[in-house]
Amino acid sequence: MRMTKVSVALIVFAFVSILGGIGSQSCQAQGVSVTPLRVLFDGRSRSTTVFLSNRTSTINTYRIALVNRRMLQSGNIIEVDDAEPGEYFADEIISFSPRRVTIAPQSAQTIRLLVRRPRGDIPENVEYRTHMSIRSIPPTPRLEDIETNTRLVEEEKLVVQPVVTVETVIPILVRFGDPQAGIAITHSRLSLEDPSRDHPLLIVDLERSGERSVYGDLEVFLVSPDGIEERVYISRGLAVYSPVAVRTMKIQLKGVDPLRLTSGFLRILYTETPDMHGDQVAELTVPLSLEGVATP
Repeated sequence: MRMTKVSVALIVFAFVSILGGIGSQSCQAQGVSVTPLRVLFDGRSRSTTVFLSNRTSTINTYRIALVNRRMLQSGNIIEVDDAEPGEYFADEIISFSPRRVTIAPQSAQTIRLLVRRPRGDIPENVEYRTHMSIRSIPPTPRLEDIETNTRLVEEEKLVVQPVVTVETVIPILVRFGDPQAGIAITHSRLSLEDPSRDHPLLIVDLERSGERSVYGDLEVFLVSPDGIEERVYISRGLAVYSPVAVRTMKIQLKGVDPLRLTSGFLRILYTETPDMHGDQVAELTVPLSLEGVATP
């Protein structure tokens, strides 16, 4: 069968979104690490530095930009253009340099950020937020490669050229005054058996209030009837960004026998981490029984 003359360019986009990080102060994607995972301006300083380190053996080029994103109740982050009521974007009060960097192998580059106070009247206690996007730029194809590919297409052979683009995103928060926040854990639901899952599923709502975002660790402990406590789940660096009021968490209790979830109780704990200057703690105790979990 005669092969049809086709030229195909395969573009693969790999998106890595860092919303506060998990268990580390840096993110690494394709050998390039970003430190810190998040930036907080709280009035103590007007400038800071983000570090990019190339851990690979090749030269990499990146484009840096500020993008506004919003958290949904599911925890997903979407890019948006306009702010909602009670939402303040920081892209217009932050300047940074450089906007494009080329990093040699095993080398590093710094991105300098500077924040300025918004013009006009603003709330006395308020949090602004944006995200820094660090997107890799694929290398420009060499002329001899293009000529070779053109020849292969003319010979009626299929050419697939993979181009990988990696984007790392870190949040930037700017606080003016002394914005406060509250956090509560509510509406627990536990499913012990579901053909679509291999593990018991715990669903809880993190309810945020106040003028700022919260950022911390979520833990689940299983307490037996005789008082023996075992941590069965932990998620570090879990954020609920303003202005979202509720983030619903779907927690798979991997390795937990469903029969153990029919007596005793679950203790669910959320603790803000001090690096984001948070002091909020929320706790929920959920009694377990053969009939299931009652919603508090």
